[in-house]
Parts: sequence; C-alpha cells; structure tokens
Amino acid sequence: MESEPGRWGERLVFKSAADPSRSIDPDIVEQAVAWLVKIQSGSASVREAEVCDLWRRSHPDHERAWLRLSGLGRDLREGTDAVPAQVVRSTLRGADRQQRRWALKAVAGLGVGTVAAWTLRHDVAALNADHRTVAGERRQVVLADGTQVLLNTRTAINVQMDAMSRTLRLLDGEIMVSTAKDAAGRPFAVLGRDGRLVPVGTRFVVRTFDDADGPRSELIVLEGAVDLRAGASEGAPVLRVPAGRRVGYSASGAGALTAPGEGAAAWTDGGLVVERMPLAEFVAELGRYRPGVLRCDRAVSEVLVSGAFPLADTDAVLRMLEETLPVRVRSLSRYWVTVSAR
Repeated sequence: MESEPGRWGERLVFKSAADPSRSIDPDIVEQAVAWLVKIQSGSASVREAEVCDLWRRSHPDHERAWLRLSGLGRDLREGTDAVPAQVVRSTLRGADRQQRRWALKAVAGLGVGTVAAWTLRHDVAALNADHRTVAGERRQVVLADGTQVLLNTRTAINVQMDAMSRTLRLLDGEIMVSTAKDAAGRPFAVLGRDGRLVPVGTRFVVRTFDDADGPRSELIVLEGAVDLRAGASEGAPVLRVPAGRRVGYSASGAGALTAPGEGAAAWTDGGLVVERMPLAEFVAELGRYRPGVLRCDRAVSEVLVSGAFPLADTDAVLRMLEETLPVRVRSLSRYWVTVSAR
C-alpha cells in the first residue's frame, strides 16, 4: 500500500536492538497483524496467500514487521516496549470466532505493555460475556424482569439479578435499554468502567469509546431520566440527565449536557446518520460494523460526509463514497480496506 507523506517515523512501534534508528510505521504493523491472523487461521484462499506474499515483498519494512510478529528476530523482545492497544483490539474485533484463537497467538509473543495487556484481557473477558454481538450484528435481549436491551455491533454485557437488585454491566460497545417496572421493587443499575447509571423509568443509550481521547463513555437519554455517577467513588456527585440530553463522561467526571444529534440513535433502526462529519471519523464509525480493518488516508481525512447510510451492507456504503466523494476504496483483502484520495 502507498505510504502517506510525513507519516514515516512520526510514531514508533518497534525499534530494532541491532539498528535502533530503524522503525516500523504503526500502519504497517497493523497490516502485518491482519495478514498474520488471516493466514494462520487456515481460511485464506490461494489468491489471498499470493497477495500476502506480494505485500511482504513490496517493501522491506513489510517483511520486517511480518518476521517480528511471527516471533522471528532477536529484537522482538529486546527492542519492543509495547504494541499499541488499538492494534490488539482491531485484530481481535476483526476476527471471527475461529480466527480469534489465532489472533491471540499472533499477539501473545509481542511483549505487550501494560495498556495493551489490559485491553487484551478485556477482549478475552468479553468472549465469555452473558450476551455479546460480533461486527455488524444487532441483538435484542429481554431480561428476566422484562427490561429490553438492544446490543449494537461488537457489544458485550453481563447480567446479574438477585433478590435485592438488578444489575447490567456493559463490558464494551453500545446498548439501548428500555427498563421495565419490577414487581419486587428491586433497583436497576447499569455499570460500566466509567461510572454507574440508575434509570428513572426510562429509555436510554450508553456507549463506551476507546480512541485518541482515552477510555470514555457517552449517555443519551431518550425518555425519562437517568442518574449518572461518573467514576468509581461512592462519594462522587450524581448528575440527573433528563430526556433529550447527551453527556460524555469518564472515570474523572462528567461533561456538560448537550442536545444529541438527529441520528444519535439511528443505529437502533439499522442506519448511520451523519451531518458534516469528517471522513476519518465516518470511516472509523463505519468500521465498527464490519470485520477486519477499515482505514482512512490522511489526505482525505477532513472531507465532510452527510447523509443516511444502511449498516446492513457496509460494502454498498463504501461504493456510495466512491460515487459521491473524491475518494477510492482499495482492498488488500476483505479484512484490510483503505479509503484514499482518487
């Protein structure tokens, strides 16, 4: 794949113990991870294996990344501080159930740092969740008390109900909750890594994020109200969020209340509605709904996108981008797609 001007050397992933001046761009590492997962899964076609070989030969750093990720080369452990958490997450989330075993093996020997290791454990835990969805899947779950939970793409939850309380824990992803009245009068709460939500006869959406801004969450109240306590401290202040309001929050506290966009909950009907969204953000959002890696070239990252798009066919959405914007979609394989300048 073509490199983007100015990208080489800006962010370092690997530094060779033998040649510390040489580095490998994180984008190349991500490509190598995607190829390694595909090839080691045993599901690669002859054509895909040939394309992988061509990719490895197309640039010296491609082969260097491949060898290091394969566990070959002394500097794998001696010269690697960490593999970015997003590399691990994108690999695990992009693989199907059979490929996840190989994804774990592919990154197990990389000497991951603290953040990446935590992320890996989190994703592994999600595999054993009470309810979960894969890329592009939505699933309606009705709890024992009648509460309805709609899971968006790549979402995992655990549910615990006993004689005293009803608790839903959001491990990852996005959910819409429509609470039901409980005959026993047990309180209902949604727990996440960034805080605690107690609905007051309501319908609401909550989502977790892992991006450049760090771990965070977002709450959108559609009906009723929700009491939000950001962070893990029992003494943290409680913010009541009324219907028609959105708030972002993290372990350090809650932000200001704002009005949600028109398409904030469009995913519940299988759509993605955006208005003047930068293409890089749009591609990242669309990538949640398809397996593998979907990237946006920096040269077109600020192109604005508006419209309503069907999530059931993300390939069709990509074709629409090519027809309406000055971009082209390049596919290294079905698991590695880049939106670049035409």
